[in-house]
Amino acid sequence: LLPPNRRMFRYCLVPLIFSFANGFTSIPAPSLSQRKNLKNSRAAPLGLVFDVDTVNEISAARAAFVLCFFGAAGSAAVGRSVIPKTLDAWKATNSLRGINPSSGGEELGLFGYPEPVYREDILKVLENPLDPKEIVDDYPLEGNIRAQQGYLVFEAFSQANADINQMAVRAVFDSIVLGINKNQVSPNRAREKLESFKKDLSNLQQANSQAKLLGFSAFFILLGIIGAADWFAFYHLWHGWFPEWPGLDHLPSSLFSQETGLTALPKYFIADVPDPSFGDSFPMP
Repeated sequence: LLPPNRRMFRYCLVPLIFSFANGFTSIPAPSLSQRKNLKNSRAAPLGLVFDVDTVNEISAARAAFVLCFFGAAGSAAVGRSVIPKTLDAWKATNSLRGINPSSGGEELGLFGYPEPVYREDILKVLENPLDPKEIVDDYPLEGNIRAQQGYLVFEAFSQANADINQMAVRAVFDSIVLGINKNQVSPNRAREKLESFKKDLSNLQQANSQAKLLGFSAFFILLGIIGAADWFAFYHLWHGWFPEWPGLDHLPSSLFSQETGLTALPKYFIADVPDPSFGDSFPMP
C-alpha cells in the first residue's frame, strides 16, 4: 500500500489531468442546421419565410443591381451633364430679353424664345456685311477654346451685331446650328446657311423649327433613358435587399408612415440571401 500522502497525490492528479486535457478540447462547431438558422436570422430579420422562387429573385435582383448601378452612375452620368448645360442655355437666352429695341415688322412665330422675333430684326442680322470667317478674326474671344480653334461662337456673332435686337441675333444663330444649347459652328456652315436665309426667309423659319424639334426631342429622350436607368437601379436595390418593403404601395403617404416609410427601411433590410434549404420552410418532395 502507498503511504497516505502518495495516495492523496494520485487521487488529485487524475482529475487534474482530465481538467487540463479538457482545456485544450475545441468547442464543437455549430451544426449545419444551426448555421442555416443563423444565416436565416440575418437574412430575414422580420421572421419572414421565403420560398425558392423568391430567393432566386433576390439573387437575380442583386446581380442586376450591380449592372444597373454602374450603368446609371457611369454611362448615364455623361448624359446628366447635358441637363445643366441645357438649363444654362435657356437662362442665357432669357437674359437677352429686352436688349436693344426691336425694329418691328412681321412676327415670324419662332418658338422657344421669351419674346417675339420680328422680320426686320432678322433682316438686319442677315444684311451684316461681315463674313462669318471675318467675324471670327475680328472678334477673338480670349479663353474661349472653340473660338481659338476657329469656330464661330455666339458671343462673337452677338458682338458683330451689337446694335440689333439680341433675341433676333440668337434666333439667327440657332437656325444655323443643329440642336439646342449649341454655341459654336464652323464658319463654312454658317456662310452656307446665311446665304440660304438671304434668298428665302422661310428657310430660316424651317431651319429654326427643325433645330428646336430635334434638340428638344433628343433632350427628352435622354431624360427618359436616364430616368429608366435610375429606376431599374432602384428597383433591383429594392427587390434585392428590401423585398418585403411595401413603401410604394400607397404613395406618397406610405413614404412617411412609421410602419412603411423611409425611416422603417432598416427593419426590412436583408443582409444575406436566404438559404432555401433551412428548417421546414422549404419542404423537399
